[in-house]
Amino acid sequence: MKFRGWVGLWAWLVLAATAGPAFANGPVGDAPIFAKIEALRPVAQALVIDGNGADWGAIPSLPDPTGDAAGDPSRDITSVAIAPLADSLAVRITTAGPPSTYDLAFWLDIDFMGQAPLDVEIGLYAGFDDILWIYPETSSPTFQYWHDSELAIGSVVEARIPYAALAAALPPDMAAALTGPNPRPWLRVTAFTMDYSQASVPRIDTGPAVSSYRLVSTPYSLDAALPAGADPNIPTLPMPMALGGLWQVIQGPYGVFSHAGYWGYDFAIMDSSGLPDVHDPSSNNADYYDFGQPVRTPLAGSVYSLVDGNPDDVPNTPAGSANFVYQDVGNNTAVLFTHLKQGTVAVTQGQALSPGTQVGQVGNSGSGAYPHLHLGAETIGVGAPGLPIAHTEVEVGLNPVQSDPWLRWLTSWPLREGYYVRPAGALCGDTVVDQVLNGSDVSALRASLANPTGSPLASDGVKRCTVIGTDRPCDVRDSVVIRRKLASPSRPPGIAQVCAAALGT
Repeated sequence: MKFRGWVGLWAWLVLAATAGPAFANGPVGDAPIFAKIEALRPVAQALVIDGNGADWGAIPSLPDPTGDAAGDPSRDITSVAIAPLADSLAVRITTAGPPSTYDLAFWLDIDFMGQAPLDVEIGLYAGFDDILWIYPETSSPTFQYWHDSELAIGSVVEARIPYAALAAALPPDMAAALTGPNPRPWLRVTAFTMDYSQASVPRIDTGPAVSSYRLVSTPYSLDAALPAGADPNIPTLPMPMALGGLWQVIQGPYGVFSHAGYWGYDFAIMDSSGLPDVHDPSSNNADYYDFGQPVRTPLAGSVYSLVDGNPDDVPNTPAGSANFVYQDVGNNTAVLFTHLKQGTVAVTQGQALSPGTQVGQVGNSGSGAYPHLHLGAETIGVGAPGLPIAHTEVEVGLNPVQSDPWLRWLTSWPLREGYYVRPAGALCGDTVVDQVLNGSDVSALRASLANPTGSPLASDGVKRCTVIGTDRPCDVRDSVVIRRKLASPSRPPGIAQVCAAALGT
């Protein structure tokens, strides 16, 4: 990640969010997150950096595959956990074998600020000063030695980074983002290993990109404020997601990169290390996880204009011209889907679109970066600065995994950078549903609707109603979504055709 940050190619990965009201039932909304933070805070405050690691208790830890460290179990990261406290960041790294005690074997990429996903990089050194790389968002990175981290290597690697000491080494804007009165409510850390005994000093293994809300007194806003310049009073356009599965908002509005000065949102699929491609950095569009993924309109309307014939750019090269669909959704408002894959635009000029209609596929035309979807909304004839967008009935998290420990279920979420989002797993009404419910599923669902605290569907029913791209079984939370969607049969797609038919309503 460091090397892409040098040349600005990570400028498309960025961060933030804002929540709406919670669902009526189930572990949804902000309250469960606050409960988790309060439960973990005393555990985190009692952590001792001694290389043991047993005192981390229930603090969430994300796994990393074994056997991917060039045959060196001492550098083969198997899990990473972080605990962002009020005054410091604690990190625990486990390895497949006893961790290496070689100098500068373990490094941390830390993101606490937003816009670019890498703010500082620290090479941990037990016997000398650490190496500290600082990555300002609008200038070149700088290097210095830094001696204020706490490091212990035993059965695990443990480190503590004190905020005040780190802030003293940072430019004022970065220091304020780390220790100011309104810091971003979460941090992200990627741990990796280096082997300086090798002539080329290769990166041996990169662990998961692990994010956590700050383990401080609650309640506090779980969503960062809008970037400077964004007017919070502009009416927000609500819509379901245009994409199925789990996506990161890699760039939001009013940043320092290509969305400077207007409302726009970029989405990409990331792996557990926060990378968008199989071979990173790849010059082949097919290596990117989201290339060719379907894009569906969330709203009814008509095609105002479109372009389909421009070639997809080679990743991370100067941008060509984009393929796009510009949809009139009524009230003099349009939604823009752009960077679409060449030849995949599936609609025609003037065509009336119902919610859930596929308009194209994710591509890399006119991008200048790598395959992703740009989504925007604006007043027709006005264009920039556009309109803010809120996604309805979504799951919002901090980590690129299906079982994110910080997942929130939200009825409405005004989009921000850096968070992960997917359609709420509902029995009916998501972008794509695997199979329609059968008779026994209907009976189980009716029972669930009558008793929201009752049992989830049986295993066979779970298989039939699982949403494509979602590994979470259907449960009582789905009945809440069903109830809301049945009350609003115009919501996409096919509520009347699927849910109503299956339920006999």
